[in-house]
Amino acid sequence: MNELKLRIESLLQQLNERVFEKEHVVALSLLSAVAGESIFLLGPPGVAKSMVARRLKLAFRDAYAFEYLMSRFSTPDEIFGPVSISKLKDADTYERIVDGYLPSATIAFLDEIWKAGPAIQNALLTIINEKIYRNGQFSIRVPLKGLIAASNELPAQGQGLEALWDRFLLRCLVGGIEDMGEFDRMISSTDETEPVVDEQLQITGEEYVRWEKEIAAIKIHYSIFEVIHALKDGIEQYNRQVQNEGGISAPLYVSDRRWKKMVKLLKTSAFLNGSDTIRLSDCTLLSYCLWSETEHMEAIEEMVAAAIRKSAEGYLLNIKGLEQDIEELKDCQSSEHSLRELNDPGIQVVDTYYYQVEGVRMRERLLIFASDYRHLDKTGKLFYLHKDKYKANCCILKKYDSVLHAKVPRSKIYTLKRGTRSVYINNYEYHLMCYENCPPPSPEPEPEDLGMKYRSVTEALKRMEKDWNELLAAETEYYENHLFLSARQRLLMRRMLTYQKNNIERYKNELNEMADAYRKENQEYKVERPEDDLFTGA
Repeated sequence: MNELKLRIESLLQQLNERVFEKEHVVALSLLSAVAGESIFLLGPPGVAKSMVARRLKLAFRDAYAFEYLMSRFSTPDEIFGPVSISKLKDADTYERIVDGYLPSATIAFLDEIWKAGPAIQNALLTIINEKIYRNGQFSIRVPLKGLIAASNELPAQGQGLEALWDRFLLRCLVGGIEDMGEFDRMISSTDETEPVVDEQLQITGEEYVRWEKEIAAIKIHYSIFEVIHALKDGIEQYNRQVQNEGGISAPLYVSDRRWKKMVKLLKTSAFLNGSDTIRLSDCTLLSYCLWSETEHMEAIEEMVAAAIRKSAEGYLLNIKGLEQDIEELKDCQSSEHSLRELNDPGIQVVDTYYYQVEGVRMRERLLIFASDYRHLDKTGKLFYLHKDKYKANCCILKKYDSVLHAKVPRSKIYTLKRGTRSVYINNYEYHLMCYENCPPPSPEPEPEDLGMKYRSVTEALKRMEKDWNELLAAETEYYENHLFLSARQRLLMRRMLTYQKNNIERYKNELNEMADAYRKENQEYKVERPEDDLFTGA
């Protein structure tokens, strides 16, 4: 654990002195302030929402806090300061005296935020987003680190509050104390004073500026992009479902600006936790950033968990690739013809993995995976036509599965059979692109060495298990000691990691059973298996 993380951990401990079941909210508020963002607290009166803001002020050295309870009668003078009569009279300029008001505050707390009038809301937009307040003919840079807003309700629809609502990156529910032991300690507590925070732990203005640059340098692993891509797809799917149901629920909308700010929040989380790159555990914080209505919260939590799991499966572990290898091994073992490998050196390989089908009446190139072509037979297998968004001007013939590809129209499903350096598509023969002056094909392919295939898949699974164990150890230590995760988010990560570990164990057992079955049928096939287990001693 590096020095910065130890310092922030100690700072949070002091900020949370005599705080009862609001420690996580205080931590999220500190995270949002260091990221330069704002947080909205939704909850009934009397659940210590204002206390969170007062504690957050103590995190910054020489900080000034501004606190105000909004009403529909609140005026800009009460929030941004009164107009200077002397300047208006002597210099004919309209300026406010901002000292002691929100434009001079380090931390601000605005209760019942949605009751503010349009003049206040419009000024808040530029303060929150750009940290600028337009005071008369001048624009001044405000020292605001964090704005905490609170209400017991969400903004009303159709009241022009959407822009202000969008500015609050983190949105957090705050309720009463649930644990009876904590409740008893709260009601029996007599000390209402603020804690004394060690000055050495407080964040200075110079540090804050330096941290901004260091946070910007935090790396984004491609697996994090995949989490965000999966979330965007999940939100689109959720909105389609809402539309199909007749709009009973409100759709989800996440602006591009919010996605950009979310990445900065994740970078800040990684930075304060001592990591030089965003980790999967940091992504669980996105559940606070994506909901607009309370009815969204459960769906968002499920989307975040699914996106993290998908990223770990597909990009850190390549689970899908392993599944495909095992399925191909099953096909080879169950089909006599599949025991022979077609590895024709005359067929030209395109883009590393494909064969190109010639003579089709299409503007795009038509490709088929070389591995899929090698497992075609004379009986015919179903494929579908896929437009690949990552390969320009290409269509790919992919294996069809009625469960996985239920939405593929019938017109895009074809029966494929293998020919001699050709493929039959719905009984029409199309030749594959071959090298010039290539020799004629061999009349009979050589039998495939299944032993090599088993060893290849086994080694791949061993490497995956080794990589996963390393990831498991590192990610477990990271989320267990994470400064900003709730107990529920730690449980989510624990379940995801356990699920993947069980997946690997299942594949090991399945591969061992397949090897046993094949060995019984084909005694000349020998697999090197210490103590009769492919994975013993891995």
